[in-house]
Amino acid sequence: MLRKISVTVALVLAAAGTAATGSASAATTAKPKCWVGSWKVTSASVYASDTKKGAKFTVKGGAGIKVKLAKNGKMTYDFTGSKPLTGTGTYKGIPAKASLSVTKKLTASSKITGAKKGTISAKVGSIKGNAVLRLTSPIALTIGLASAAKKGADLGVLPIKATYTCAGKTGKIHQAYKKGTLTTLSDWKLRRA
Repeated sequence: MLRKISVTVALVLAAAGTAATGSASAATTAKPKCWVGSWKVTSASVYASDTKKGAKFTVKGGAGIKVKLAKNGKMTYDFTGSKPLTGTGTYKGIPAKASLSVTKKLTASSKITGAKKGTISAKVGSIKGNAVLRLTSPIALTIGLASAAKKGADLGVLPIKATYTCAGKTGKIHQAYKKGTLTTLSDWKLRRA
């Protein structure tokens, strides 16, 4: 049971990585920031390592996640219909597979600096919604993402200290997150919807 919980914690923290960006701007300009609008994730790659638990995984996928970024900083995610994230890794030296899927919706307030590149953050306390993550391998488990993120159990769902670049119809998000013995590296590619 302890083994299952340890693997689950490592995977959940890395599952959705940084699925989306946020928006907030104090300055009013005639030209909107590049990141404002509707986006769709084309691919994502997330690496997670927890040295204390002996877990190390890389998962890829996530295509089809829909993201809306408003000028007032509201982020809206729609995970329904998106592709799962799957991959392989090791747990205490034993090869293992991972399969994760996310469905339903999530909203949050956020802040972005810059117009075409900068930093992204989300206000964890503002997260709401019925989005759920389902872990189907190595064990079956369903987790409510909003409540998990508020408790600090799933910071990978939103960009906490991420960087981004935006070039017209495409965008990229990168996040390197470390908490205790856990390290996650997330890279997301998006296209304007």
